[in-house]
Amino acid sequence: MPKKIAVLGGGCTGLAAGLRLARKGYEVQVIEKLTRVGGLAGGVAINGNIYEYGPHVFHTTDTEILNDIKSIMGDDLISFQRTITIRFLNNYFKFPLSTAEVFLKLPVKTVIRALISLSWNLIKGPFWKPKVENSETVLMREYGKVIYEIFFKSYIERVWGVSPSEFSPNFARQRIPRLNMLEIVDKIFAPIKSHLKKNIKTDNYVEKVEGDLYTTKKGFSLIVERIAEEIQKLGGAVYLDSEVIRINRDGNRVRSVEVKDKNSAKREIPVDGVISTIPVNETVMRTYPCFENGIIEAAKGLRFRALVFVGLVVKRPKVLLSSFMYFRNHSFNRITDQAQFAIDIKPKGSTILVAEISCGTEDRYWQDETYAIEAVISDLEKESILKRDEILESYVFRAEHAYPLYSLNYELILDTLLSTTSSLMNFETAGRQGKFQYINTHIAMKMGYEAADKIIKKLQ
Repeated sequence: MPKKIAVLGGGCTGLAAGLRLARKGYEVQVIEKLTRVGGLAGGVAINGNIYEYGPHVFHTTDTEILNDIKSIMGDDLISFQRTITIRFLNNYFKFPLSTAEVFLKLPVKTVIRALISLSWNLIKGPFWKPKVENSETVLMREYGKVIYEIFFKSYIERVWGVSPSEFSPNFARQRIPRLNMLEIVDKIFAPIKSHLKKNIKTDNYVEKVEGDLYTTKKGFSLIVERIAEEIQKLGGAVYLDSEVIRINRDGNRVRSVEVKDKNSAKREIPVDGVISTIPVNETVMRTYPCFENGIIEAAKGLRFRALVFVGLVVKRPKVLLSSFMYFRNHSFNRITDQAQFAIDIKPKGSTILVAEISCGTEDRYWQDETYAIEAVISDLEKESILKRDEILESYVFRAEHAYPLYSLNYELILDTLLSTTSSLMNFETAGRQGKFQYINTHIAMKMGYEAADKIIKKLQ
């Protein structure tokens, strides 16, 4: 008789794990709290349209994952290239930031200050030993004070809601690209500087990513839906609108998982093994018998940053010149033009703009939909991106656990929680929320495959 494995969370990691297990002949049950699969890589169905949680595309250099997705999707995968720009200081910048372009487009006085600051930091950097290492010290050492304050300080404060001086140095090391000094010398001081000024464009910049990019007529949502369908074809189950409320253990083994559906009806699912991709702090706090008080208190100290999404149907085929754009001085951090992703949108000839607002669940943006919509529309009008009378529909949807909040010393808390979950003999933690890692979809899928292999080995 096949062993029963519950997968907690139906995002990219959970679905990949479920697919792997189902193909290996295990009895899989994927349990998803939302009404659709995909998590942050999925979307919301409203009035015949799909509003996605951000501008996700499929890409990977992992041959196994690539072949699996191509096999599942067939001709529905569409080859794609995305373009990204930042609107800042009344100018457009390519993203990821090119140091050369930054220097070329900033005012001359600012460029001189930035170069002096950068040069000084390159000299003193190896000898500068701050009392406390954080994202601010890492970025100032890498870019100098001027560029740090212009670009990175406000970015971190806006998106994560904390000062870089209170943010873990791991964020800056892992997520911010390091300088290429040869590029700076070549593009700033070379004789072709004037030529570069004339030819820098913002409408055809393609971000460098791993592997070819793919989308579908229904966005990334169709990819995760097809994976869920494949799990079901193989005999597995995918439960939506189902929240994990309790993980029951007997010593160091999990025996069952309790789930509550949308009607508050509860049921208990006996298991031989569990893969959890839900937030690791919630995993620990929902396990019974409870872990010791110190572990529970540690779980309370791990925090996530939320996102509010404002979706607007606009009666125009496309609105943005880029696939998506970042902003610094508005209510939203990023806006995506879904028509740029080849997504089918109703009515014909219209597009969907999705604006992302970083916030806490206690903030007004999260609590008041009318306020969030009005703030976004007002800022879009200020940027001359659209006119109010072009908007056909507006909706708000939310993601509570959007970004892991890398506060100082979060690593100590995370190590405590992951050590606790790893002590369970038939349990695996994986994914963006499960591992508290700021990762992309292809990495999340890889984690799912690896988690499935690990739980299989444990059960053997």
